[in-house]
Amino acid sequence: MGLAQTQQILAQLYTNSVLRSRFFANPQAVGEELGLNSDEAQQLAKLSAQQVNLFASSLKRKRLGEVRELLPLTYSVLGKGFAELFWRYAETYIPTGIKKHLEDAIAFSTFIEVTQRESINPPWVVDLLRYEKAWLQAAEPSSRLTVCWFRYAIDKLARTVQQDETPVVLMQPAIAIWFRLSPRSHLRHFVLKLYAMR
Repeated sequence: MGLAQTQQILAQLYTNSVLRSRFFANPQAVGEELGLNSDEAQQLAKLSAQQVNLFASSLKRKRLGEVRELLPLTYSVLGKGFAELFWRYAETYIPTGIKKHLEDAIAFSTFIEVTQRESINPPWVVDLLRYEKAWLQAAEPSSRLTVCWFRYAIDKLARTVQQDETPVVLMQPAIAIWFRLSPRSHLRHFVLKLYAMR
């Protein structure tokens, strides 16, 4: 087993609690599923399950802290629900690369949009989350134009949440646009509001 393969399997064990439980219950069978031979599985099974669990929890808490910083408005309105959703999400995705916290926040946003949308209450939180996600994507220097539509007057909603006021929830379709004229120019942003719905 090469170093890269070892790191890949350890990453899976640290991030997937179901796989971790199965592995320490039956390292031989699960090791084979992971592509290990008998000796390699036994070698890996010598790791302390308790220490692996502690390290895995530590990694997830660190990821949660970073993602919370990148999605402050969503965290502000979801409170404890934010962490509960993150624990579910963290079982499904392992961020990599030099911008892994940014990628983690974007992937977490997508996870909520795609798989948890119906369970989010109030429903305008999903728009707020999409707004923060679009900001993160638009802020990347390589991004020149980002356009996203919303069901609510997203600028008022975001501003009131940011100022820790009672959220202004106005059903008014809006289009938010982010753009920069050149890769080094400042990011510009504006929101076009359409008709108000009653």
